Amino acid sequence: MCEVASDIASIARFLPITACPYDTHLSIIIHLLTEPTMSPKLVDLTQIIEPTRADAERKFVVNIHNALHEVEGKQRPAGEWYIMSDVELMNHVGTHIETPFHCLKDGADLSQISLDQLCGEAAILDLRNAEAEFGVTLEQVQAAAEAAGGIRRGDIVFGQMGNTRYFSTEGLRWIVEQGIKLMGVDSGGVELSHDTTHANVNHLLLFRAGIPLIENLANLDQLTQSRVQIYALPIPVRGLDAFPLRVVAVEG
Repeated sequence: MCEVASDIASIARFLPITACPYDTHLSIIIHLLTEPTMSPKLVDLTQIIEPTRADAERKFVVNIHNALHEVEGKQRPAGEWYIMSDVELMNHVGTHIETPFHCLKDGADLSQISLDQLCGEAAILDLRNAEAEFGVTLEQVQAAAEAAGGIRRGDIVFGQMGNTRYFSTEGLRWIVEQGIKLMGVDSGGVELSHDTTHANVNHLLLFRAGIPLIENLANLDQLTQSRVQIYALPIPVRGLDAFPLRVVAVEG
């Protein structure tokens, strides 16, 4: 009984101070103590990269070498190998993150994006039914945000896109104005598909606000919650604008 009382006191310290009656708080505590804890659900939001030919436009070439060939007298056990590889790639391949340095000479590169900006709560915007000729509209973005419980300052925002696989500048500007820290989409980008100037209007809208962009996310349809915890971790390379990364969502 002493142990239960101790547990009740520990949990009670974290409950909000409200006008809620004591017995209501007690019932909440008992529920927390007696219900089995649900294990968090991990969802990989990363595309698997398939190695390509050397002449591919978005190439990811893997060259495998015997790691022992320079070590005289060494022999591999039968049926085993010991390899190292060199990789030649175009860095905007698969699920990848683009930093402000991609479009701004003075923008942050991969080594300058903080861990705090790459991890945190994310609002998942379901835009699969949002069809518009010139990109997902402001009204469609706001409706998806409301359905997801709103966008909070400091949020990560991931867009689950449909046939309209990019944003109107007005819609994307509204997302930026909410104070987000990281943007992602399960399409090839956010740029205006009808823009022939290659002015990178939407990219610059994000990058001038210091917001990195993740493109080609995967498996957003496996999420069951509209707010999840996100971990999106590229390697920190100085002077590099973009690179593939692993993105994981945690539901719990």
